[in-house]
Amino acid sequence: MTDPKPDEVRTDAVPESDRPGPGGEDSVMALHRAAMDVMNDPVTLSAEGTPDEDEAAPGGQDTVQRMQDILMREQAEPRDGFEPVPFWVAVVCGGLLLWGGYYLGTNSADFRADVDDTSEFRLGDDLRLPAGGPAAPDPELKTVAEYVKVGAEVYRRVCVACHKPDGNGDPSQNYPPLNGSEWVAGAEASPARQARIVLYGLHQPIAVKGRQFNGQMPAQGGVMKDYEIAAAITFARNSWDNKADPNDANPAVTTAAVKAAREKAGKRDQMTAAELQKLPTDYSDLPPAANAPKADGAPPAKAETGPKG
Repeated sequence: MTDPKPDEVRTDAVPESDRPGPGGEDSVMALHRAAMDVMNDPVTLSAEGTPDEDEAAPGGQDTVQRMQDILMREQAEPRDGFEPVPFWVAVVCGGLLLWGGYYLGTNSADFRADVDDTSEFRLGDDLRLPAGGPAAPDPELKTVAEYVKVGAEVYRRVCVACHKPDGNGDPSQNYPPLNGSEWVAGAEASPARQARIVLYGLHQPIAVKGRQFNGQMPAQGGVMKDYEIAAAITFARNSWDNKADPNDANPAVTTAAVKAAREKAGKRDQMTAAELQKLPTDYSDLPPAANAPKADGAPPAKAETGPKG
């Protein structure tokens, strides 16, 4: 039995330039050249092997773009944003919505969308009602020390931004000093004047310690209770270098004095220095019964002698 002979290289389908070179060595490229030329021929053939005139471009040639268009139409590439949402994500989102609704429903603090009336709320009010009863009443302050203790907190919360912790104010910003001011513990000071200053505020120039201040003081009567105003004034009267109330048992500015000033002046605009000076320093808004001689022998304040407001 003879050994099989290797297939002879078909050279009739191979261009002469690609045929094996000298020495009998064959070129792989030359062997596949014919098949590659057919595959790379852009002519679209019909089933019979002839150019398909319907599919081919003019001249019997089809473009690579047309071939790619067919492929892209049959199997489009996926794009970001069109993937389906995983089921577990939908479950988690639904659970969060249910929990949020339950939380808001049980922690709304009796919020009502149809109620928006804060006219009776004042700074410092404790709006949380204790269980089983109404809010605690205002403290009954009696001594200078008690007023100063409460007034220190009120001053820190309301007054310190303008008048500063040391009571010296900020002249560069038109904030007058309280420390050493004649309107706090000097010749211009009186409970009726001081109550009106805090209740209604000030506008237009006012002279303090020999300097004119043209800024405006906002009214605090709508946001502070009477005892808070009396405490803040008493704190200023007896802090830093001010010593306006030497008798601890007899504070000059009391909750009753502020309440009487509020009722006497009623609703009005800001005060001016000229309007304040129309009130004598011995004027009091309190009724005569509240102006009995004090324990230290000081004369009672003069009642109902000044102009209204």
